Amino acid sequence: MHQIFLSLAVVMLASTQTWSKNFENFFGQDTTYIQHLNLKYGPAEGNGNLLDLYLPKTHSANTKLIVYVHGGSWKWGSKNDFPKILVSTLTSQGYGVAAINYRLLREGKNRFPAQIEDVKNAIAFLTAKASNYGYNGKEFALLGVSAGAHLSLLYTYKHDTQKQIKTVIDIVGPTDLTDKIFRDNPTASNTINQFLGDTNPQATIAIDASPIYHLKKETGVPTIIFHGESDELVNVNQSKELYKKLQSLGIKSQLELYPGETHEMRKSLFSIYTKLGAWLQQVYQAK
Repeated sequence: MHQIFLSLAVVMLASTQTWSKNFENFFGQDTTYIQHLNLKYGPAEGNGNLLDLYLPKTHSANTKLIVYVHGGSWKWGSKNDFPKILVSTLTSQGYGVAAINYRLLREGKNRFPAQIEDVKNAIAFLTAKASNYGYNGKEFALLGVSAGAHLSLLYTYKHDTQKQIKTVIDIVGPTDLTDKIFRDNPTASNTINQFLGDTNPQATIAIDASPIYHLKKETGVPTIIFHGESDELVNVNQSKELYKKLQSLGIKSQLELYPGETHEMRKSLFSIYTKLGAWLQQVYQAK
């Protein structure tokens, strides 16, 4: 079981190709799963609305899915960031995996809310196609890193009207796009302005795009948060404030802080996998 979560943390936060090769060497390559690649889940052109679905060979209507939403400042990355060795490890434990693309931010194109609309469409597709492919389409876990964590939290707290998301795994995700510290960060500010199409931190769209403003007792789900205290891109207070609100609402939550860690969290992987493994055993068991 621990192999799953060590792989998970490593893959999300480090060089995909290097770590994927390391895990193939250490654990061996296993292809005992069924894959359905490049499924078209929405109307966007190109690769923006494709997902990959991986299922255990012994999958059934009870097989639970973990949906991966990649990072990359809303403008880089893809479903392919999820390496096959991690798919092998997760499916060997009885989970299904769906890794999704979403429309990437381009100059003047694909601004918010394009990305959250894509997450909506992906979840709707996975719900509708459950009986076709053979898995549980009634409930999901969302796992996101950075921009992907932002989208995962926002979808869950604001857009999951059917209450299908049972837990969110938030790794270094921004939670408040109105935050002055975040908006004053030279590295982040240009991207956020492009993403929202508005430079005003208090604009309605900035509030609409901020998960923390939509977290309520009735919308919250068990949430685990991982963040480095020296994060140079997303200030750690983003996670602290989210956790504080989750706790005040009585929602099961866990905040794991790592002194000295930056946005990539490279030095704390063993701790992350251990705590993430324990978390999923509590709130989203495979079987």
